[in-house]
Amino acid sequence: MLYIELDPKEILYKQIYQQLAEHIRQKHLVEGSKLPGIRSLADELGVSVNTVNQAYQQLLVEGYIYSQPRSGYYVKSIDNLLVLP
Repeated sequence: MLYIELDPKEILYKQIYQQLAEHIRQKHLVEGSKLPGIRSLADELGVSVNTVNQAYQQLLVEGYIYSQPRSGYYVKSIDNLLVLP
């Protein structure tokens, strides 16, 4: 199960992105794991679909996840990922 805690005073998509990235770096989400669908995660967190989509797009750009058309988003191998402090 994926645990994401949001602070309404902070930018929501950044919090989702940061927490998902941390789950991936800590190997709580391993290579090949399917992320929740955008709509279902948005419903679960009580945020808009656009908010979750922004977080997923940031993860995609930074190489944490990849997209399979009509299937969803999956965790990439992060062994060669350059993580800046």
